[in-house]
Amino acid sequence: MQLLLIHQNFPGQFRDLAPAWLKKGHQLTAISAADSPAGDAWRGLFHCRYLIPEKSSLTVLERGKTVGKICRKLKKKGFNPDLVLAHSGWGEALQLRGVWEQIPIVVMPELWGCPSALGFGFDDALNGKSLDGDPFLLPNLVSELSIVQANAAVVASRSQFNSFPKILRKQLTLLAEGLDLKTIRPNRQASIELPQINLKAGDPIVTFVSRQLEPLRGLRQVLRAWSRVSKAHCQAHLLLIGDEFDYGYGVETPQGPSHLQDAMDSWDEGVDRNRIHFLGHVNHSTLMQILQCSACHLAMSYPYTLSWSVLEAMACAAPVITNVGSPVEPELIHDHSGLIIPFNDVEALSDAILQLLSNLNKRKNIGLAGRKVVEERFNLEKTLQQYEKLFQRFQRSQVPSERT
Repeated sequence: MQLLLIHQNFPGQFRDLAPAWLKKGHQLTAISAADSPAGDAWRGLFHCRYLIPEKSSLTVLERGKTVGKICRKLKKKGFNPDLVLAHSGWGEALQLRGVWEQIPIVVMPELWGCPSALGFGFDDALNGKSLDGDPFLLPNLVSELSIVQANAAVVASRSQFNSFPKILRKQLTLLAEGLDLKTIRPNRQASIELPQINLKAGDPIVTFVSRQLEPLRGLRQVLRAWSRVSKAHCQAHLLLIGDEFDYGYGVETPQGPSHLQDAMDSWDEGVDRNRIHFLGHVNHSTLMQILQCSACHLAMSYPYTLSWSVLEAMACAAPVITNVGSPVEPELIHDHSGLIIPFNDVEALSDAILQLLSNLNKRKNIGLAGRKVVEERFNLEKTLQQYEKLFQRFQRSQVPSERT
């Protein structure tokens, strides 16, 4: 099939899907605000990039207009895809139906936002504080409009599906983006070389991964718990992966230079800072080595989107600790495929960490059960089969009345 993929930061959610589709012989065109991905896996991709003015950003309406303009140019040149798949969160899908009336469109709306997704009514640190207006009003309207205009809408996890109003859930298909479990897998011989120490699988390593180190992903709780863990377990190491100086998805601004520094300032003098390692951003292969070494992966979060790194940790058989209401909680069974604790209970978090670090059999069993969850629900091979069925459905008929 001739597929048109639209994502402002392409490949984004198409990271593993698109190369697999190219390999299967599908013809792919992508539209995004990012550079074209490089490497042999992307051979055959036709990429159209739109520019964002320097030191500026595009509103959802401007993005929709910009992408619509590119699509009209492509159509004028004779390009008419068999199917369009578009992440709709930034407004890029808003004008697609006006360009191609008869071509099936599948959107990926990702999340229906609400105050708890930003911690209000969820994080005790925000008690007494409230949102200034509704930051999700426009994104939710964009999601709803995109869903209404599309033939189908896809969300990748149960938590994302459940975030939408019931009236819209009827139009959603739960379909994971998938992980390549042949390459993302456990490795008991994995090791990590850090500036001052070398660590290996089997060592008491605690990992925390977030694009930005921020309260939305539980940074405060993690570092408060670590104060107790580091004193109770004198050999444990904490590895933090992510950007320190970006505020992230949340609305809080740090009091000091970063959220990380704010959290560390609350420590007493008894915390051994030599056993906490700030690694910043790492490449994907290094991240996989780290997760393969992890004896305990912390997946604390507000009810926001499900991070790939959490699923990758589970795929590497790293036992996961998460909280009630987190994006990964609906996928897990407490004390079987993960440990689930209350978000605001720092003592429960530190107890859970120490429990895994001190019990080899428990962390092995939970890690393997977590891997099994990913094999069953987030396996790229299964996801590709489900997408092929979706493609075949729209190959049979390209009439807009088929919209779900």
